[in-house]
Amino acid sequence: MERYREIEEWVLNNLNITDMKDLEQMPQYKSLRSNLAFCRLLRNLLSHYDWSKAGNDMIIVTDQAVRQVNNLYYALNPVTLMRLAIRAGQIFAPSPADSVLNAIQVMHRNDYSYIPIVDNHQIVGVFSTKTIISLIAESNTFQLADTMTFQNITNHIRLADESNAHYGFIDPNATVEDVSIKFQRSKTRKKRLDMLFITDNGRYDGRLLGMITPSDLMGTV
Repeated sequence: MERYREIEEWVLNNLNITDMKDLEQMPQYKSLRSNLAFCRLLRNLLSHYDWSKAGNDMIIVTDQAVRQVNNLYYALNPVTLMRLAIRAGQIFAPSPADSVLNAIQVMHRNDYSYIPIVDNHQIVGVFSTKTIISLIAESNTFQLADTMTFQNITNHIRLADESNAHYGFIDPNATVEDVSIKFQRSKTRKKRLDMLFITDNGRYDGRLLGMITPSDLMGTV
């Protein structure tokens, strides 16, 4: 019922249609007519039938019926990559001039494993907890000074070859299925993908639009 109400709301807001029967007559939704009719009938049956007078009669809503309602919802209102993604404005993304120590504290509080370093909306590096381990391993005298910025550790945050990194890049026009396949295929690589950065050109040198992780895809494919 809740999903059907979401369908009705989407139809009203995007197509300015108040009667779902009218939707069934629109040529662009011809392929959905049988599903539209079924879901509308199910909704009316659950909403308007007086079950208090039905005696021992009952209706069982099967998993297949629920799938049909969900399929209709996603056919009318497709799940897009950017709809599932964490938008750029919500990503913790320090600039090269920002403090490394402050960034580590934010990462610790929020349980972040990786963060992009962004300059003028473009990713110029990726910092992770492993970066600190690498710095310590390379220098017996390493100290994390309050004044250390990401500019001071440029060589350690530079973008890696995607085949040897836990992150990658993808175009915003990619489908949810494309993203799912990319994550699945990475399981056979040396390093499995933990996240994909979405840029306007699908490459490291594009404008950062958002990011997506395998957990963001849960229940969509």
